Formats: sequence, C-alpha cells, structure tokens
Amino acid sequence: MGKEITDRIVDSFIKLAEIDGISYGERKVADHLVKIWKELDVTLDEDSAGEKIGGDTGNLYGFIPGTGKLKDAEPILFCAHMDTVSPGIGKKIIVHEDGTITSDRTTVLGADDRAALTVIYEGYRQVLEEGEDHAPIELLFTPAEETYTVGASAFDYSGIKAKKAIVPDCSGSFGAYASGEPSLVYFEITVNGKSAHAGFEPENGINAIAASASAISRIKQGWVNDHTSLNFGTIEGGTVSNAVSAKVVIKGEIRSAIHEDAVAAYENVVKVFEEEASAIGATAEFFYDIRLKAYRTNESETGSTLEIYNRALEKLGEKSFPKKSFGGSDNNVLMRNGIDGLCIYNAMHEIHTVNEYTTVEELVKTTQLIKNIMTG
Repeated sequence: MGKEITDRIVDSFIKLAEIDGISYGERKVADHLVKIWKELDVTLDEDSAGEKIGGDTGNLYGFIPGTGKLKDAEPILFCAHMDTVSPGIGKKIIVHEDGTITSDRTTVLGADDRAALTVIYEGYRQVLEEGEDHAPIELLFTPAEETYTVGASAFDYSGIKAKKAIVPDCSGSFGAYASGEPSLVYFEITVNGKSAHAGFEPENGINAIAASASAISRIKQGWVNDHTSLNFGTIEGGTVSNAVSAKVVIKGEIRSAIHEDAVAAYENVVKVFEEEASAIGATAEFFYDIRLKAYRTNESETGSTLEIYNRALEKLGEKSFPKKSFGGSDNNVLMRNGIDGLCIYNAMHEIHTVNEYTTVEELVKTTQLIKNIMTG
C-alpha cells in the first residue's frame, strides 16, 4: 500500500482518537462519524438509545447496498464501539519514528475501539475508490460498550438484515479471534444488622460486618473452577469504631464461560449470605444484573463468519487462531440476538492503560483485511 494511502489511514485514526468520547459522552465521536461517512454517500441514522441509557449519544446504523456481482450476496454487519475508558479526555496522539502510535501517556490512546472505526471506514473508502464489487454492508457503531455493552443492548435488531457480523475488538496478534466470551453477573449484597454501643451493650447489637465476614470466608474467590471466576470488589459498612455495624454493602462480579455456572455461583453466594445473616439475626438483600451472556464462537468452517475471516486472511498470507477471552464485547449482544458474530483482531495493545498503543503497519494491514471481507 502506497505512502499516500498509509498517511491517510493514520490521519483518519488520529482524528478519531483525539476526539473525547468516554462512555456516555460520545456525542463528538458520533458527529464526526456521521460527517465522514456522509462524504462517502453513506447515511448513519441515530436511534434513541442515548436517552434510554442516560448518555448523550445513541447507536449509529447505516446500510450500504451491494454492487456488481455481489449485489445480491449475503449482507455482513460491521460493528465497533465509539466510547473509550478513562482517562480519556484531552488525548494527545504521538506517531513515533518506529511507527508506533501512543498517547502522551497521561491518557489512554483509544485504539480500543477507534482503530476499528478507522479501518472499517478506510476499508470501505478503498473499495469505493478501486471500484470493487462488494456485498451489502451494514454498519453499527455503539455507545457505552465499555460499561458492559449497554449501548448495543439498547439497539433494536429487528431491522438488521445480516446474519453474520464482524466485530474488531480482540487484542493480541494479527489473525486472532475470540473463541468465546463469558457471562458476567454483577451483584450487590446489603446485610442489615442492628446498631448498639460497642462498649456498653455490644450484646444488644447485630454486627453486619461479622455476618459478612463469615459469609465471605466460606466462598471461594478468584478461580472457582477452570472457567469461572468470582470477586468481591468493594465492601462498605459501619459508621464509627464504638458502634456495632448495622449495615454493610458488598459489590462484586462473577464471570464464567458457561452461563449456567455463572448463575449457579451467584445462587451459592445468596445461599451462604442468607445462612450467615440468619445465624446471628441479621438479614440480607440482594441485587444482580446479568451484564453479559456467554457464547462460543461458531468454528464450523462451512458457512460461518469464521470462514469469511479465514478467506480474507488467506489473501494476505495469514491464518486465524482462537484466543480465549474473559472480557466481553458487543459480540455478546449480537450473538444473543441470533447473529453469527466474530470478535476479530483489532490493532490495539495494552488496552485500558496509559501505555496503550497501535502501529502504522497494523492499521494498514487491518484496513486491507476489512476490505477483503467486504469484497470477498
């Protein structure tokens, strides 16, 4: 790929990466995307998800009819998210002499997922300029993915035509794809005891901290088994050192590659806390939210999205390989809505840190990959 195209891809990435757009505040990112896609005669429509999720931006959706011999081919959906994690305000992008692209190390770079937004745009731009036939293309750019796919979950999929989707949101090496992503159960536990003076009449109190500690000590944390993890992340309770604690609030999460095991682990948490609270006369209240539901990638070669990915990679002399993921992406939502999605490699490394980086070479190569998928 020539220097002019390479420079253009890098410039597109920098312009996108520099825009502030942490979760629930993606307005400027969406406006930029609407503008640049309009320059390619593609209209992006925005839904009302922003209002539903408490953000300033909805999902952007666009449809591009197929052309030439691929006019009636099966449509394919390209999905990427507009938000970044914090610290993500005031990003300053640096292109180093060796081709590495970073922030100034005071913020994230935002290659997660601005690199994906870039290569989808530049891939289609090249298809247009070279006059290649392409399959019908659907575009879905989502807000608030980093907060457990909230934006994608609020989208109405009844109008989606594609049965297959490409989601560039997998870190690692070129050719990687997520072999599956987990269920994630977020939970909050409130243990209610009874306050009393700790020095004069402790026997008249019911210590919520004691009940919570007893329960936590009975529950295995970290890896519950080889595919399920459990974590108590925060605990808040008590008021002063000379009063028996009347209330404790505990927050945590469970992740599992098998959805039923995530649910079973949560049910065990509830059982143990109820037993320990009841044992000393306290009570326990529970709240949970299934923020991700596990899926396994369809790795059947024939007719799968993975087959499309493999064909596109072969044109570049590359091969795909599976990668275990314990994160989660918009692909969890697509799969839940009956779309055979594939979370593929995106040009991003050390994501969610101020050391995040991408490279010029990877952005260019991934643009070519996306172009191959569109025209394959």
